[in-house]
Amino acid sequence: MFTSHRPLRVLFLGQICLRKGVDALLQAIQLLHDEPIEFWFVGPIQVEIPHALRSESRVQWVGAVPRSQTSDYYRKADVFILPTLSDGFGLTQLEAQAWKLPVIASRFCGSVVEDGINGLLLPEVSSSAIVNALTTILRSPQKLQAMSDASHVSERFSLDSIGASLVNL
Repeated sequence: MFTSHRPLRVLFLGQICLRKGVDALLQAIQLLHDEPIEFWFVGPIQVEIPHALRSESRVQWVGAVPRSQTSDYYRKADVFILPTLSDGFGLTQLEAQAWKLPVIASRFCGSVVEDGINGLLLPEVSSSAIVNALTTILRSPQKLQAMSDASHVSERFSLDSIGASLVNL
């Protein structure tokens, strides 16, 4: 967990592209320049990285990693972010929850996040909404811990539950 001596670690894991809301996230990073936050981007980079963020020490551009290494990033992060503009279902949300990570997500990636319980739902995909969510967490570390404690993969996403749903079709 983050402290006054270690920045909040925000993980984005997936395709780093405009459809995933990365533009709003990059703008938010620039707005949060004075805050103790690190951003980790793990996945294939499919956007032009703004010059100001290429060498920004608080931003790590990891790039694509083998699936076997993604657990290292989930384990070390404090919060997972998926501000996607369009996603049928963001599976990475479930992966993050399996690692007890609270999730900050848009409303366009499946109903996984229970707002204020196991993460935060963005009211819109914008830099200001992302800034508000991250500053809420920064100002209330106890809230982040409570969301982490409540974060888990819901039974409705288990293989048994999905299998039963398929059988009922």
